Amino acid sequence: MNVFYAGSALNLSALYMTAGIGAAVSLKSGEINLGGEAQVYAGGFLAAVILSAKIISAWPSFLALTVAFAVSFAFSGVLALFCAFLKLQKHADYLFTTFITSAAVIPLIDGLISGPFRSKTDNLLATAFIPQGFRFPGILRPSPLNISFFFALILCALFFVLLYRTAYGRRLQILGISPVFARYSGFRTGRLLCSAAFVSGGMHGLCGAFAVCGTYFACHSGFYSGTGWNALSAALIARSNPLLLIPSSLVLAFMSTYADKIALYNNFGFDMSALIQALVLLLIAFPYKIPRVPAKEVSE
Repeated sequence: MNVFYAGSALNLSALYMTAGIGAAVSLKSGEINLGGEAQVYAGGFLAAVILSAKIISAWPSFLALTVAFAVSFAFSGVLALFCAFLKLQKHADYLFTTFITSAAVIPLIDGLISGPFRSKTDNLLATAFIPQGFRFPGILRPSPLNISFFFALILCALFFVLLYRTAYGRRLQILGISPVFARYSGFRTGRLLCSAAFVSGGMHGLCGAFAVCGTYFACHSGFYSGTGWNALSAALIARSNPLLLIPSSLVLAFMSTYADKIALYNNFGFDMSALIQALVLLLIAFPYKIPRVPAKEVSE
């Protein structure tokens, strides 16, 4: 197995895990966050702008990264929180508003990257590169695999505990199953929905920050492409279980990476990874169940 492509797939799976946690939290609350693409883009953009600022370059790496990650998490979280607020106050459909918000934010960030925040030192359509001290150490050279892979594994374990071993997680799951029952049980459903939306958007933003610090080292125009949708696919395959996100993200990442490899080596004129993504979503949309054989028939 080629080291570069294997490492690239593992690195991509870390991004799917991180953003997939955000998608899973939203699904647990009974809502679908379709704004993942913009939230990943916004998180990466803010992380790149903050870490490439001259005033930040003299800060200790831990402090600078903490600030950048916190801002990325908070801003992307607010994007999703705004949609939850519209649902509570105006009865707007959360799925629709997250999608429309994403469609509005992406061109805005594209304009900022091509305008005032474009790098002055090269011809790339991207922000300035972040300093070497703020970049995640690589693991499997020459692939882009870095320590964010281990961060993603830890986050999956932590969110599994949060969703399945705490009172908050149980209330969130009840809200997702039956909002009416949750409301009549005395749960603060509005707060649960808002917290889930904020965490969902925040994890997508953190994914973007991980991509900038570990893979691209700048915010390239369109670097987010496909990440939000594939993360949502991974969460749906895993049934919103953060631990099951690990194998589902690995499968999707390896499929996407090696599909691109095959397309490159064979000079295919179409996007194979997009085709595979569509096929996976189609299979998720039509789940099947294995019919159970009645006990009487088994005994006979």
